Amino acid sequence: MKRFAFVLALFAVAAALVAVGRWLGLRERILTEAYSITTFDKHLTEASMKALILQRLDSGHLDDARQLLQSQLNGEILMVDSLIGDVDKRSRDLAQKVFARIASYQAEHPSSPTGNEPEWRSAINAKIADILRRAEAEQRE
Repeated sequence: MKRFAFVLALFAVAAALVAVGRWLGLRERILTEAYSITTFDKHLTEASMKALILQRLDSGHLDDARQLLQSQLNGEILMVDSLIGDVDKRSRDLAQKVFARIASYQAEHPSSPTGNEPEWRSAINAKIADILRRAEAEQRE
């Protein structure tokens, strides 16, 4: 009888270990799927934007293509700036160097606004200019 109880206890422990293993594996699969879906969506969106920009370039609408690229760049600058406090020093330094290079290029080749921009776009452009100005000043120090 003691042997039967011992074997039964071993089976219970083994079943529990199998259940925990399956649960952990399922959790890992869910996390992997969530990450891959996000990555897939991001790359699909980027491909769609690049195709649209190429279409604009090929059809001779250079100002439209430039505006699309500028809005993508502005989005990336805002995203990096919002995350910059959470990264290591090397990444912050790299971001500041890239921002300073963008600021330098934009100073050499300023865009010509149409003058009838919506207020929200002007606010975003001002925020971007402030971020780039800070990065350029930090690189000079």
